[in-house]
Amino acid sequence: MQDQFGKTPFDVFYLHGFCSSPSSVKAVRFKNMLTEIGVSVEVPDLNFPSFKEMTLSNQIDLVEKQINQMPRDSSVVLIGSSMGGLLASLLSERIKRVKALVLLAPGFGIARRWREHLNEEEYDNWKRSGEHSFYHHAHDAYMPLSYAFAQDLERMKTEDIIVDLPCLVFHGLKDTTVPIEESRRFASLNQSVDLRVLDDDHQLLNSLEHMLSESLEFLRRHQLVGSR
Repeated sequence: MQDQFGKTPFDVFYLHGFCSSPSSVKAVRFKNMLTEIGVSVEVPDLNFPSFKEMTLSNQIDLVEKQINQMPRDSSVVLIGSSMGGLLASLLSERIKRVKALVLLAPGFGIARRWREHLNEEEYDNWKRSGEHSFYHHAHDAYMPLSYAFAQDLERMKTEDIIVDLPCLVFHGLKDTTVPIEESRRFASLNQSVDLRVLDDDHQLLNSLEHMLSESLEFLRRHQLVGSR
């Protein structure tokens, strides 16, 4: 089977970030851009099985299962924002049909950086009580997350990740959530990474139009979508 451009069909999976959802601004804009040119886009809800019970391992299992349900002759491009970018990188190591990555301020080293975002008392309380509340953008409210999330991260490899496929990375110089040094290190370890440094913060909303056009050009350059 071939798509309208005469190429092997592929799906895009957009993976949203921590405390986000499929209705995020970036998820919606990327999906709209790609569906307009005939690309199938899936945006799974990574608050799985709920935000409180969410772990990175659960997210990996969810997306891997969805990808494995696709037709065998189809390929996958993963677009991931923040923690979704980390997830996309980990999935690319496990699933051979993933052919390219687009990462938006990917959350490498998240297990190490928890201590930078929670003070010692907050972290200890999270561990002792079993849950801690985080502001969830989709619900505009603080919601509890199990300490199992942090325990799971400690068992995962979230830095020095090696990818062997085309990878476009956007990262803002003003990012105080995931320092740009994380993506610079990732690029230094992987020759296939094209790192674009932006004058923006972690949300990258001021750079959204630029990222959309550059991502589409990236997919065209690697012959994943047709040229105009």
